[in-house]
Amino acid sequence: MPDVEQVVDRPQWCDAARTAAGAGIAAGAVAAAAGSTSNSWPLALIAAAAAAGWPLSRWRSIWKRQVVAEFDRGGVRLYPETSQRNRSLTPAAELPWTEIRGIYFWRKRTGLYWTTMLGIEPVHADPRSPAGARDGVPPHVPTALAVRSVPFSASGRARVEAAAKRFTARARVVDARKAPVQRRKVY
Repeated sequence: MPDVEQVVDRPQWCDAARTAAGAGIAAGAVAAAAGSTSNSWPLALIAAAAAAGWPLSRWRSIWKRQVVAEFDRGGVRLYPETSQRNRSLTPAAELPWTEIRGIYFWRKRTGLYWTTMLGIEPVHADPRSPAGARDGVPPHVPTALAVRSVPFSASGRARVEAAAKRFTARARVVDARKAPVQRRKVY
């Protein structure tokens, strides 16, 4: 059995916000039912279950401590989220250490908020990019990195860096969540 370091996801602030919003709607539905007729109780319980169930499903998948990345002597594997917010068993990106230029944290625009992404940039980039690869991706992030990235918690940089350093001395973990500042030359 090869020595494998697995990195798991942690809750993010948006997960807490969604759970709080769902719990607030559920409490409001129950409170509204308590102040009205007895016929509204079944509808209030259905509304409360739906409002609380949606955000709690994300917490359930995080409590399962699903593997986001695996590091070993051979290289790195990143696992994407499925439509049910679970992690896939098939890696989205798998590269040996000799083909990895760096491991990057960057931010992607998803809806109203930014999602922290974990990606691996290959040494040799494929000139053809899949359709939709640049949706929500900032200009400073190369397409080769964007297509080999998965959502990850914002506080996981130290865990990823420790796992990478354990298997290779030349591992470069870069935090590219903010665009580099372009200095203008003034003549």
